[in-house]
Amino acid sequence: MVHCGFVAVHLGAGCHSSKSEALYKKLCKITCEKGTALLQEGKSALDAACEMVCMLEDSPLTNAGFGSNLNENGDVECDAGIMLSSKEGKNSRFGGVSSLTSIKNPVLVAKEIILYQDEPRLLGRTPPLILVGEGASCFAKERGLKLVHNKTLKSERSIKKYKKYKERLEISKKALSSGLKITIQPNPSQDTVGVICIDKNGDIASAASSGGIALKLPGRIGQVPIYGCGCWAQHSKSAGVAVTTSGCGEQLIQTTLAKTLGQTILDRGDPAFHLKELMCNQFIHSQMLSDDTYDRMGGVLVAYYNEDTVDFNMAFTTDSMIVGFMTTNYEKATVRVSRNSTSSIAPTTNGNDSLQSTRLTMEGFIVKLIN
Repeated sequence: MVHCGFVAVHLGAGCHSSKSEALYKKLCKITCEKGTALLQEGKSALDAACEMVCMLEDSPLTNAGFGSNLNENGDVECDAGIMLSSKEGKNSRFGGVSSLTSIKNPVLVAKEIILYQDEPRLLGRTPPLILVGEGASCFAKERGLKLVHNKTLKSERSIKKYKKYKERLEISKKALSSGLKITIQPNPSQDTVGVICIDKNGDIASAASSGGIALKLPGRIGQVPIYGCGCWAQHSKSAGVAVTTSGCGEQLIQTTLAKTLGQTILDRGDPAFHLKELMCNQFIHSQMLSDDTYDRMGGVLVAYYNEDTVDFNMAFTTDSMIVGFMTTNYEKATVRVSRNSTSSIAPTTNGNDSLQSTRLTMEGFIVKLIN
């Protein structure tokens, strides 16, 4: 019995234009094809996941790497994170980076942090899990990664979006200083991209990359580089799980959603059955989110792996989520564009009526991993 590899990708839980749907689907398709080709060549889950994320970071369609949302000062500041779990029982490895302003592919810096953790420890120093800002850039340069000018990371689309949101921000500031009432509008541009890879050895990698929310304060850190918040990968004796998240970073950090979902599903199994309950109790109606002014904005990919099958599920509360998946014995990728509807209302479980209108959409697939 020969097991095959599995890859999955998402382009964020956010608001995806119907006009660009064909482009989004093509990006998912070629990213999955790249990942499976690497796994067929014998590349590890870590290597394949990083290469897949690099493709997403290089695309102007995504809010990651090139073309990321600009912060309040008009600069690109990127986050990335990746987690690796070995089926052989070695400890999981995690690497995260934040506030990178001069790196074309932030996920490669996160990967270097993981590799650095396995190198000899000089003077017994504990290797880092997370590096930020200038320190992360210096580390990247020392590891042989090229630094680039921030302006080369900006796309025409991101600059145009920045000018639009900046104008709105200035109008709101003037209204607030004049004592006028301002309307709180949700920011649709907070989608994080993510990847899950399972190689032929059963090792699992989960990765995420993001430019953060539009007009974020300089130095703001989202969920992506935070342990247990942006991505998760873990094995038990008989199964493995991978999670990658997207949405409002602050809410995902407060609920440590990636770790919470990953560990609970690894313990219980059957993610298709448990995911709705977990999303409602641990995110939408979480006691850790006490500010009811803002809608819960989140999305997750969950892959539960047990020898010859992947139970693969997505769940999201935003307007849309786009995912793709493929195995090394599939001829083509499966790509799904899923959009939320008013009929998908998350049940209230804690008596909080203010969140009764939160929409939760879910979809799942069973994928065989035997050639």
